[in-house]
Amino acid sequence: MAAIVKALPGALTKLRSGITTLIRDPQVQTGLRELAPPTPGELPTAIASIVKTVNSIQTQRFLNVTVGHAARNALVSVEVVCWFFVGEIIGRRSLVGYKVSNK
Repeated sequence: MAAIVKALPGALTKLRSGITTLIRDPQVQTGLRELAPPTPGELPTAIASIVKTVNSIQTQRFLNVTVGHAARNALVSVEVVCWFFVGEIIGRRSLVGYKVSNK
């Protein structure tokens, strides 16, 4: 037990330096910027994108896509669904189902 207590400050220092290095990594910084909520300056672009999507649905322009683009969209959709199911399994902490108590 005493050895663990002696090693704890050094381990915390290493952990702190590792986290600092990770946060300063440019790829992590890019990911953090992508996960940030939109700024007020980005709202007109978002609104224009929504309007474009609605117009595409109304004119059925979304039907005019190549087979490759449709396949790519299908693969992305399958990936999103799979990650949803993985999250559900992690949340349940079980592969089978939710644990229901008999009250």
